[in-house]
Amino acid sequence: MKHITLALFFLCVNTYAQIKSGYEYKGRTSPSIKQEKLSEARFINDIMPEFCRNFGLPGGEYYKFHQLIKLSKSTLGNYMYPNEYFYRQETYEKILDYVSVEISSTCNGKILSATSANSVLSKEQKNILNSIDVGADINVKINFKYKYETPEYPEKDDKVHEGKYKVTVVPEKEAEYPGGPKQITNYINENVINKIPKKMFSPKVSDAIVKFTIDEEGKVINAKTAKTSSNVIIDKLLIDAINKMPSWKPAENTKGIKIKQEYSIPLGSDGC
Repeated sequence: MKHITLALFFLCVNTYAQIKSGYEYKGRTSPSIKQEKLSEARFINDIMPEFCRNFGLPGGEYYKFHQLIKLSKSTLGNYMYPNEYFYRQETYEKILDYVSVEISSTCNGKILSATSANSVLSKEQKNILNSIDVGADINVKINFKYKYETPEYPEKDDKVHEGKYKVTVVPEKEAEYPGGPKQITNYINENVINKIPKKMFSPKVSDAIVKFTIDEEGKVINAKTAKTSSNVIIDKLLIDAINKMPSWKPAENTKGIKIKQEYSIPLGSDGC
């Protein structure tokens, strides 16, 4: 018990030192897709940039998936979008036998989901894609079997596997904070990190994520914790600081019209 207590103590001290001395907001770290591309989507991989790199699978399954992708793409090739990496539809069809594909996201403030039996998007799934809130995440859950054997995996695998993927919907021009990520870093350090008493620090502090909306005028509205720090005082400090942020440059659609955009800022290393 004594060893556990000491371990927790040093973990808290280490977390405190890391955040106090080195908090840095680096901007979005997760994949993103332009809102306008969603209306063109026919297959699930049409909305999954960098899918191969960001498909959430257990360690061993992740390795197997990548080995199969490498072998199939060597004959089928791949193509590039600006800053976005997609494999051809045939690549996935060759190695994956889809059992079900579920997508869910926030549409007009409500969470909606729909499921298809293969990689072709259903009418319900397309309806969701066409009404997703800008800045919201699309969560994809794929149940599948492998149908491509290799020398490393010669036996047919009939087991159903589950993989998850998340992509953020962004406008043509994203909302911008004056000075960019560097100034967001300075603002959070000054108004949040430096105001947290040392005695309140725990490893869970770095779990905190605050979500908010930047309206058409660039004002921050509707700030709330998407993930708590497990301390109501720290959560309130974070929300209050976000609500008092200076105005942003608002997001714009393809027509140059200013629109709302959802945004999130973590205290740890999670995405934007």
